[in-house]
Amino acid sequence: MDPDVELMLKFKNGDTSSFDLLLDRYQEKIIVFAQRMTGDRSEAQDIAQEVFLRVYHAAGKYQPKAKFSTYIFRIARNLCLNRLRERKHRPFSLDCPITTAEGRKKSRDFIDPSPHSSPRAALERKERQILIREAVDSLPPNQKMAVILTRYNDLSYEEASKIMGCSVGAIGLLLHRARGTLRKVLAPHCKG
Repeated sequence: MDPDVELMLKFKNGDTSSFDLLLDRYQEKIIVFAQRMTGDRSEAQDIAQEVFLRVYHAAGKYQPKAKFSTYIFRIARNLCLNRLRERKHRPFSLDCPITTAEGRKKSRDFIDPSPHSSPRAALERKERQILIREAVDSLPPNQKMAVILTRYNDLSYEEASKIMGCSVGAIGLLLHRARGTLRKVLAPHCKG
């Protein structure tokens, strides 16, 4: 059984320290996800707080049907989509703090210039980062969410499909369409 599901079941049975462990494990992940979707760290923190309030209040009715990460990201997804419907869409940020060592390394490889690179190379890398951020931001919400879940949160197609409430094939199709759109948008900026 998923260890986080076990923690949630313990919390359901009155062990409040289990909820604290879940909060520690997922709070920053949910904030980063929500910030990438909304483009606003403060709004993302509000969304994360609402996610954990919902998890807390729904504990008595909790029935494990999937991994806990799927359960909590699905709540975050719904809250993000509600917020995006309520206001005009703002760009998401790839500059979110990454909390895992592997995530920090991936982020550095993608964003940070090498200590041996020239200032021009660093500037070009930063410009590419901005172009990619704007291109991903221009995607339709479901394509954007599929990209964020699979590329930036490293979730499998299966996990992303459960969070988004669609089939694995639909995730593949969303990502295929997103890649096509991104290719078209970014092609004029690519050398060669």
